[in-house]
Amino acid sequence: MSFLKRQWIFHKSDETAIKEISKSFSLSAPISQVLLNRGLKTPKDIEFFLNPKLSFLRDPFEIPDMEKAVDKTLTFVKDKKDIFVWGDYDTDGVTGTSIIMLCLKKLGANAKYYIPHRYNEGYGLNKVGIEKIAKSGGQLLITVDCGISNFDEIEYAKSIGIDVIVTDHHNLPEKLPNAFACVNPKIIKGDHPSKDLSGAGVAFKFVWALLRRAGEKNSSVIKDFLDLAALGTIADVVPLTGENRILAVSGIKLLNQKKRHGVKCLVEAAKFDGEINSKEISFILAPRLNAPGRLRHAELSLKLLLENDPQKAKLIADEINIINTQRQQIGSLIGEDVFSRIKDVDRAKLIVLSGKNWHPGVIGIVASKISEKFNRPSILISDNGKTCRGSARSIDGFDIYNLLKTCHDIFLDFGGHKDAAGFEISSDLLEEFKNRISQKIDVYCSFEELIPKTKIDAEAKLDDITLDFAMQVNRLSPFGQGNLNPVFMTPSLKISSISKIGANGNHLKIQLFDGASNSSAVGFGFGELFGKIKKGMKVDIAYNVFLDKWNGDIFPKIRLVDIRRAEQ
Repeated sequence: MSFLKRQWIFHKSDETAIKEISKSFSLSAPISQVLLNRGLKTPKDIEFFLNPKLSFLRDPFEIPDMEKAVDKTLTFVKDKKDIFVWGDYDTDGVTGTSIIMLCLKKLGANAKYYIPHRYNEGYGLNKVGIEKIAKSGGQLLITVDCGISNFDEIEYAKSIGIDVIVTDHHNLPEKLPNAFACVNPKIIKGDHPSKDLSGAGVAFKFVWALLRRAGEKNSSVIKDFLDLAALGTIADVVPLTGENRILAVSGIKLLNQKKRHGVKCLVEAAKFDGEINSKEISFILAPRLNAPGRLRHAELSLKLLLENDPQKAKLIADEINIINTQRQQIGSLIGEDVFSRIKDVDRAKLIVLSGKNWHPGVIGIVASKISEKFNRPSILISDNGKTCRGSARSIDGFDIYNLLKTCHDIFLDFGGHKDAAGFEISSDLLEEFKNRISQKIDVYCSFEELIPKTKIDAEAKLDDITLDFAMQVNRLSPFGQGNLNPVFMTPSLKISSISKIGANGNHLKIQLFDGASNSSAVGFGFGELFGKIKKGMKVDIAYNVFLDKWNGDIFPKIRLVDIRRAEQ
């Protein structure tokens, strides 16, 4: 067990395969091991991963109903009939909506959008919103990142003369809704690289098909949407493999050019001047784009991405940044309350807490922090006295959705997936829910399964960690779901010095010696281990390798993930 009380898990090594990959692609052995760990074994798969090209994307018309949806949309464009795009309030939904809106405007369509209010209307289609569209003269409604389970709402839309084209990526219900067209890559039979696309990824495929069918020959027109597709893809935590990797890599290049006024102004409002990668999207851009939907209305984020005037974009970005600061402040207050109430974590398999009038738009973020810190599934519930809204977050290997499904009979509303879920319940049934879910958890997991794991990709020596090695690691990025930042391990290192760093001493800097060479490592958030880890001690380290830029130079750096006493 490590100093962080984590169990180390090692991937099996195939020396023959490692040598073949290293020779064929001029890679170091640890990097070749990482590729094998990611399930990449054939030269074709590895080439596809290391050199993700837009030409590798599959034809959008391979998605069922795509042709039907495109032809219908272009008929409305030609006839100058109103088209409404119904989006979702998270970053994936907002970016997907902006992709389709910008494309329709490019084609000369009379296009309008509708984003439901997160709390007053909820996720997906609703009859009130559909009625508003009907009164505005809308006869075609295109959904983004939602709709695949809206049976009743789609039937209602049809009954009042509105055709619905669903573009969605969520799991399929037992039967599909009776929409004019359902464009969802999960409908494709068998294995297909488009199946893991995000909502924005599906929107990208849809506009690609639209532009192609409309006769657009200039490939740069479709490429202009890649930055938005990458934002939605990474923010929605879909696997960053296959087609998602292609969209992410190509889109990140465009994001760093900051051609879109809204993105450029949002980056400036955040006072960030570095290179944008998946980490910056996840922790800087996406939280800001999500903030209006959490505290006010997601329309503000959509307006930012659609804005052509740089001065107006700056005003919107500044307002969004203020809302995000408010979101952080609210989250901090709820977090203080929550963490002060957590006791005896080692004896609990599940953390369930409720509070009066906690902001429902923020409790999911706090729940994520609880699960990350304590390695326990967590459920936070905001109670307004009449109804409660709950947000649940999971840990690696545990399906929180299936656990909550055991209480679906007392929910007013419920949805999600294995990693995160939400529900609404009457305040009168809150205690019954807590009792039931606390009993059900015993059936679903053991304490042994809750021991946090550090998964080691490959062993490396200190003198392996060169600039070339770090650049090879960088070729594997962007990192995220399905393509985690590789964790390397080096055994039996002697600590030659150790010190606290950072304004509050929350981090550690450690000098390490392997008997031949020295190297330094930084452990962010490791400050509490000072005193437990001492000079002269022999340790094994688990770490990421990254490129650090300083004064125009680039250096390989080691960032600690975990540390344990070396085996004697």
